[in-house]
Amino acid sequence: MATTLWIRPPKIAEARPISRVVRRSIVELCAEDHDDDRHQIADWLANKSPQQVARWIADRNQLWCVAGREEIQGAGAVRRDGQLLLLYVDPAARFTGISRALLDQLELDAFQAGANRITLKSTRTARRFYLEAGYVPVAAGSDELVKSMGRMTELTQKTKKPTVG
Repeated sequence: MATTLWIRPPKIAEARPISRVVRRSIVELCAEDHDDDRHQIADWLANKSPQQVARWIADRNQLWCVAGREEIQGAGAVRRDGQLLLLYVDPAARFTGISRALLDQLELDAFQAGANRITLKSTRTARRFYLEAGYVPVAAGSDELVKSMGRMTELTQKTKKPTVG
């Protein structure tokens, strides 16, 4: 039996579990980027507190979505201008399609907000994921990736925005 994947906007009250997922993802999945160096990890986690996540969710310039109905399994955010701010998945939910579903929703939300491309700075850990999703480097050797919104134009003409559960 197929499992329903719930992608929806978060509630500010969910900042604590969202922060927990983001922090676990960084610590457990991004070792290629921080080399398990406690100082690098601490720097990366410094602004990922529940209080900061709540401020980000409340920021009207940021478009957020989470995966999960009762339990948060992933979270992502994009600015209305198309800059992808973050996309993290709970380590237990890695390789389940959650990251791709979140990215698809964030792209759609940004396009509907008026963006015509998505830009991001990729970690080494996520680079292959973004390249497989159609992103290309802005310049040779660059961590900055970009994706034209042409595909999203066709998608939004053929489908409605997914219903949030």
